Amino acid sequence: MKIMVKIELVAQPENTEEVYLFFKRILPGTRNYEGCESAKISRSTMEPYKYVLIEHWESSQHYLDYGEWRNRTGDFKVLRSMLFTEIDLQILEVLTDA
Repeated sequence: MKIMVKIELVAQPENTEEVYLFFKRILPGTRNYEGCESAKISRSTMEPYKYVLIEHWESSQHYLDYGEWRNRTGDFKVLRSMLFTEIDLQILEVLTDA
């Protein structure tokens, strides 16, 4: 079953640019990870310290494997250190392709 992962993040105001650079650095690896169909980061135009990451995966297992890998590399720990609030993660079943 294909899934969409929606992650909402709120950067500490002083880390807004660092969060952007963090994703610019790691997203190529995400997109190349087995099972990843796409990964895009967006930033609120009204509140530039708010980000939304949307990823599409072939399956939940692919995403879980990816998450374990990112935990092992320490990337999630680095990201959490730059955030104002906890990560809001939603995993959704994709029902249509269009």
